[in-house]
Amino acid sequence: MSNDSISWAAITALAVAVIGAELTSPLHVAMVSLANLAFACAALGSAALFYRHVRVNDRFSACCIGLAQALVFSALGAVLSYLLARDGGPLWDPTLHRWDRALGLDWLAYARFVDRHAWLVAAYGFAYGTLIPQTIVVIVALGFSGRLDRLRMFILAAILSGTTAILLSPLFPAVGNFTFLALKPSGFAHVWQSADLADVRDFLAVRNGSLASLDLRKMQGIIVFPSYHGALAATTLWAFWTSGLKWLRWGGGLVALLTIAATPVNGGHYFVDVIAGVAIAGASIAAARRLVFARLPLEAITALPFRRSRAAFAR
Repeated sequence: MSNDSISWAAITALAVAVIGAELTSPLHVAMVSLANLAFACAALGSAALFYRHVRVNDRFSACCIGLAQALVFSALGAVLSYLLARDGGPLWDPTLHRWDRALGLDWLAYARFVDRHAWLVAAYGFAYGTLIPQTIVVIVALGFSGRLDRLRMFILAAILSGTTAILLSPLFPAVGNFTFLALKPSGFAHVWQSADLADVRDFLAVRNGSLASLDLRKMQGIIVFPSYHGALAATTLWAFWTSGLKWLRWGGGLVALLTIAATPVNGGHYFVDVIAGVAIAGASIAAARRLVFARLPLEAITALPFRRSRAAFAR
């Protein structure tokens, strides 16, 4: 029987890593920026407990737990990615660019091709910008349809792939194609990296020590290689395709595929970033399919099926 214990253990390990990094080399975190996260997690945790012990409903409880895990992991992962970026060595952009060319992949030609097709720009922009809503759709759809094993696999695979990308990122620091190639917005009719390169500014600021405080409300995805956007999109694609829900398989699958295709352009990523992210996702999915059936002696909130809930659904 699947359970959430490995996911909670991974989140706990990530929290320990954040605390350790903060104790070693403190970087102020704006506590006011944690208010919304704390409120959302408290609400989801309370709902999970209520629907586990009072008005028993495994499916709703599993949805609440999955959403809470996604929120906590996203916050911890973002903070840790900034803390680790401070210790990065020389930029890897020349090497990543060379790897792309060795594979016969021309990023600038691809970006200019997309830029010439406004409809493709719009489709890519929608897909790339809705990755988080896509994960929410997966969690809610799998939860309410009773596919709890698949839900737990998805959450754990996303956590494993994200953690892997975060831990590898300081070994391959990079700024991405737009900055490395010294491109300007005037060179494109439609295409330009989201948030006007705010992620690059944050990345460089945290590396040179000029970023004085972390604010969860303003933090960016600063990892270039491997691409967590690519990894999460691939994990979401797997969840959509294997959901057993036709409307989710085809509609969600198409959006997830577009997200992967959009990541080099909209995120300024090298193709090898995305390839590495997809490979990490594949390994994480394979691991999650087994690990969700392992059980750790944790007292944390879990969404385990039990007799009362089955009896309630039977009625």
